[in-house]
Amino acid sequence: MSEPAADLNQLTLFDQRPFFERALVHGVRSGVIDRHRLASIVNDGAKGLVQIADFFGTQYLRPNIEGARTRIVNLVSLFLEENCGGDLDVAARSLRDNSFLSHSRGGSEMLKKLWAMPEDTSYGILVKQPQKEFLAEWSLRSLPDYRQALADRHGHQLSIAVALWFAERLGMAAEELSTAAVDSVVRSALLVHLSGSGPLVIPTANGLLQMLEAIRKHGVPRKGRKLLATLLQEVPVRYVPIVQHELHRIESEDLPRIADLSRPLAQLLHELEPLYYLRDFGPEDAGLFEAAACADWQRITSGKTDDSSLLTVFVCLAADMPAQAVLSRTAARALIRKARRDGFKRLPVLGLIRALAPYAMQDDLETLWKEFFPGAEAAILDAADTKLADALDFLRENCNLT
Repeated sequence: MSEPAADLNQLTLFDQRPFFERALVHGVRSGVIDRHRLASIVNDGAKGLVQIADFFGTQYLRPNIEGARTRIVNLVSLFLEENCGGDLDVAARSLRDNSFLSHSRGGSEMLKKLWAMPEDTSYGILVKQPQKEFLAEWSLRSLPDYRQALADRHGHQLSIAVALWFAERLGMAAEELSTAAVDSVVRSALLVHLSGSGPLVIPTANGLLQMLEAIRKHGVPRKGRKLLATLLQEVPVRYVPIVQHELHRIESEDLPRIADLSRPLAQLLHELEPLYYLRDFGPEDAGLFEAAACADWQRITSGKTDDSSLLTVFVCLAADMPAQAVLSRTAARALIRKARRDGFKRLPVLGLIRALAPYAMQDDLETLWKEFFPGAEAAILDAADTKLADALDFLRENCNLT
C-alpha cells in the first residue's frame, strides 16, 4: 500500500463525521454525485426533516427542527454504513441511484425490526417499550450500538426458540407457557430427563421436590443419562450451544447442591425453585414447601420460640458454628474466639429466616436479629476484652448460657 493510500485510510478511520456526510462529500469530490443530484438530496432532506420533527414533536419549534436534522442524518448513516459495508464508493453510488428519503426510511425500518425483536430472554412479557419511544432513543444511537443490540436480540430470539422447542417436547404448547425466563424452561426439561423418573412433562412443585429427593438419595440414574443422551441427539444443531450451557450449569452448580446432605431440603427448594420453570403452583404445592421448611426450622431451633433461644441459634450461625439453642460456658468462649478469628456475619441468619422460618414469623424474626446484631458484634468482637468477660456477660444477658 502506498503512503498516500495509507494516510487516506488513517484519515477515514479518525473521521468523526456521520457516515452520510462522509459518503456525500466523497461522492461529490469523486464526481459520482453531480450538482443536480446534490440539489435533489438537499430538497429531499428538507422534506424528511420536517416529517421527522412533526413525528417526534412539532415542526414549528427550532429545537425540534435541529433534533430532527440529527435524527435524519443518523438514520441515513445507519442504513448506508450497514448496507454498504462502510465502503464510501458503494455508499456514494447508493446516494446517486436512490432517493435520500428511501435511505432515511431504510434506517427507520432497521430500527423498527430491532424493536420487534425480544429485548431479553423472558417469554410472555406483555409490557414493551412503545415503538415511538424506542425510535426516539435509537434514531440517535450509533451503528456499533445497533449491531450490538441486534446481536443480543438475535441471541434472545434463539434462546426463546430453544425454550419453546423443549416446552413442546414436554407437552406444553407455546400459548400455555406463562411468563417465564426461558433458561428456566430448558433447565426443567433437562432435569426431568436426567432424573429418569416420572413422566417427561414440565414438573409441578411437587414433581420438582420428588426429583430432588430421588437424585439426593440415588444420584443421577443410568436411565436418566440415557434419556438425556437421546434427547441431545434430537436437539437441532443451532440450539446445541444453549442447551450445553444450561446442562453445564445443572451439572456444575445444581447437582452438587442437591447431593449436599448438610443442606436442608427446604433450603435447597428455596435456592433451586426460582431457577426451574414449574407448571401452575397450587395450594398443595405451597403447603408442601411450607411443610418442608417448617420441619427444618423446627430441627434447627429445637422447637424453641423464645427470643433467648432463637438469638442463641442466630449467634451460632453468625459465627459459622452448628446451631444450638443453649450454649455451655466453654462453647460460648469457643464461639467468641472463632468469631474474632473468622468473622461474625449478619447475612447468613437473614438467609436462614427467609428460607426456613414460618412465613408469619419472618418479619418479626428479621427485626429481632437486625436490632440485636450491632450490639452483639460490638461485644463479641471487642479486642480490648482480652479475657472475654464482657462478651460472655453480653451472651448471658441475651442468650441461653449454662
